[in-house]
Amino acid sequence: MHAPLLWFFLGTALLLAELLTPALVLLFFGLGAWAAALAALLGLELSGQLVVFMAVALCSLAVLRRRLRQVFGGRARAGDAPHDEDAPAPHPLTGARGVVSKALRPGAEGEVSVGGSFWRAVSAVPLEKGAPAAVLGAQADNGLVLCVAPVPGAAASKKDAA
Repeated sequence: MHAPLLWFFLGTALLLAELLTPALVLLFFGLGAWAAALAALLGLELSGQLVVFMAVALCSLAVLRRRLRQVFGGRARAGDAPHDEDAPAPHPLTGARGVVSKALRPGAEGEVSVGGSFWRAVSAVPLEKGAPAAVLGAQADNGLVLCVAPVPGAAASKKDAA
């Protein structure tokens, strides 16, 4: 069989295999195989085709993989402004209020009760058990951990009531 066709079918097989895996690695080797098919059409020897294959595959992997994982992983969209990784991500409970069920300390997880369910939570400021908390969003890398803050005015109203 003709070398360009072999490279083309190898590239197509790798791209189809990428559909079955979420790793975003085979995609770049498929592109490398297609580049090698073009190199074969231009008359390069097998060693040149292999160099083109590896160079395109590895360079595109190194340059594009992180960005494509952000796009296809739901963390970035074309036209989005750069996002602060430490900022809370939007969550269906954003804006809801709850009660701290396990004390929260900066840098450590605690727990809050929101809407009758218990959630792991983090806070930039210490919150004691029983304190009211407002949901700011979820951690950007783990949507199951809520980011919470003290409810404005709740501490003052508690002191006034005492």
